[in-house]
Amino acid sequence: MLKAIVVLLDQKKKEIGEILAISRSEARKRERANQNPPILALKFVPELAIYVAIYEAQESEVKKQSG
Repeated sequence: MLKAIVVLLDQKKKEIGEILAISRSEARKRERANQNPPILALKFVPELAIYVAIYEAQESEVKKQSG
């Protein structure tokens, strides 16, 4: 399943590597995963001055065992 994270820009976040690292970290927290989910796309939306990171959510072990 694909999910998205929105990263708002500010003075501290200027480099693409920082934005990618934030996206990975937030995706890991959201999914409660041990490893960073892969970021499949990172797009800048200039009208809103945001980045949108698309990642693939992994099925958790709990969902696999109960399903």
